[in-house]
Amino acid sequence: MYCGVMPTEVRLVQGVAVHSAGQGLGIVLLHANGGDHRDFAAVIPELARTSRVHAIDWPGHGQSQPMDDATALGFADLLPGVLEALGPGPFALVGNSVGGFAALRTAIARPDLVNRLVLVNPGGFTPRTPVSVAACRFIGSPGLAPMAMRRLPRLYLRRRTPQVRAAQERAVEASRSGLQARAFASLWRSFADPGHDARRGIEALTVPTLLIWGTRDPVLPWAVDGRRAARALSGSRVVTLPCGHQAFLETPAEFLREVRAFLDEPSGPSG
Repeated sequence: MYCGVMPTEVRLVQGVAVHSAGQGLGIVLLHANGGDHRDFAAVIPELARTSRVHAIDWPGHGQSQPMDDATALGFADLLPGVLEALGPGPFALVGNSVGGFAALRTAIARPDLVNRLVLVNPGGFTPRTPVSVAACRFIGSPGLAPMAMRRLPRLYLRRRTPQVRAAQERAVEASRSGLQARAFASLWRSFADPGHDARRGIEALTVPTLLIWGTRDPVLPWAVDGRRAARALSGSRVVTLPCGHQAFLETPAEFLREVRAFLDEPSGPSG
């Protein structure tokens, strides 16, 4: 849909592959478990027209080195150091799923590094019940993880576009890598940990926040996780879109319209 070139400038920052393009306001894109920076391919060229865009590969994903024990909290702890190494901030963080959880934790702990926060179906708002804990541990079991890597994108990406098909094919390829399957499984198990709670300390959030939720996401449904996030982020702007887990991939034009309007504001609502 959008013309432009994906980033060709790649460097390792604390073992994390950072793919950069453009000049201007710093925007950092943080993908979901099992994906990589290419999940944002439909929106990077347009964002890079006026911004310096950094799309990362989480440890154990894409071109990044693995962590000994990949966890959602570990990614959140890693992110501030990566931002500091990217140069002068603060940055606008765009985080999806576990990327949204890490972005939110960073905005709370290090508001000096963040000037805008865009959360796309972020993790950490699922009610902690015996069923949800068991599901995370089941999907995160080493024997099941490769199959889950292949099947889940076909479940939670609800649009049928060339970009979506490409992401689903990448998931199949990644499932064949023992390294990436182990990272995927470890992250899923960490979602069952009590510390995977995005509401913890959220009253200290001062960064302007945009919450975008795909209402057709069956993994993090709007009726449960989305409404819980909206209540917790009571001062944020909330936008729902008729798609699944990744609005930037499934409905890029609508996503860009909302994000551009938010980023262009002189000041935005804060959570």
